[in-house]
Amino acid sequence: MLTRRFFLRCLTAAAAAALPVSALARTAAPAPFTETRVMMGTFVTIKTCGVSEMQAADAVGRAFERMSELEALLTRFDRASALGQLNATGRLKDAPVPLRTVVQAASRMHALTGGAFDPTVLSLLEVLERSSAGIDAKEAAEASELIGMTHVDASGSDIRFDRSGMKMSLDGIAKGYIADEGARLLRESGVRNFLVNAGGDIVAQGGKNGAPWRVAVENPEKYRGNTAYPAVRNLTNQAMATSGTYENRLDGKGTLNHILNPANGLCATVPGASVVAASAMEADALATALCVMSRPVAFMEGVPQASCLITLPTGKVQRSSRWS
Repeated sequence: MLTRRFFLRCLTAAAAAALPVSALARTAAPAPFTETRVMMGTFVTIKTCGVSEMQAADAVGRAFERMSELEALLTRFDRASALGQLNATGRLKDAPVPLRTVVQAASRMHALTGGAFDPTVLSLLEVLERSSAGIDAKEAAEASELIGMTHVDASGSDIRFDRSGMKMSLDGIAKGYIADEGARLLRESGVRNFLVNAGGDIVAQGGKNGAPWRVAVENPEKYRGNTAYPAVRNLTNQAMATSGTYENRLDGKGTLNHILNPANGLCATVPGASVVAASAMEADALATALCVMSRPVAFMEGVPQASCLITLPTGKVQRSSRWS
């Protein structure tokens, strides 16, 4: 006996058979692929679209492998890392290319931002990180004297500090570089539509199912219950990074944080800064620098092909003219 359900199935099959090849291809598009791993002290997620699960899994695996290798080189928390060795001795002969690449980029960003971005604040930052029993003013003053990216020589294959006791943290630029490198591996594997999100350092390529990637700016007040996004925007073939005082507070009162103003050694007061730029490394460094600037939006108006959104202590936001 022919049932209504059987009849409808026949109609569906007939309709599918009548579709042109292009329409069938669209209905059979590969499902998006997502993988998340913990690295760099955060969650790193890679999403792909438009490739088979097998190709996506292989490409994402290669990207994560490269990112893990770079983390091992650039972390300041391991004395055996390339950066750890440099900080311990003040000089590293035949430094690995990734470390030289990031340090040279840091020098350029230091110059671009008028010194607002300076990774040599680490000696002072370590003093603050040990300050649970109170800051030693003499120790802090001595550490402040060691700040100065112009005293780092990375012009050749070696990297050298001109001042004894100098140390460097690449936390404000290396995560962006590592995200960029993960994106490069995805492109080399033939993936053209993907999103790399390394704890807020984001690289967006192509789109998701024909639409731009949608990315939300995190609210600096999220730990106080205010989770409303200050902004949501589209990203296509761009990078975005967010820095702020809310993620790494060094004391119970929240008065000390991990972003330091190289000019005076004081902690940043800007709750959050998001930057869209051509690369995550550039966006990462700029977002860090904006947190210590007195007029961050005005500065960003002079940076070509980049834009920013600043979250003020009052909760209000300011946008540069190119932010959309």
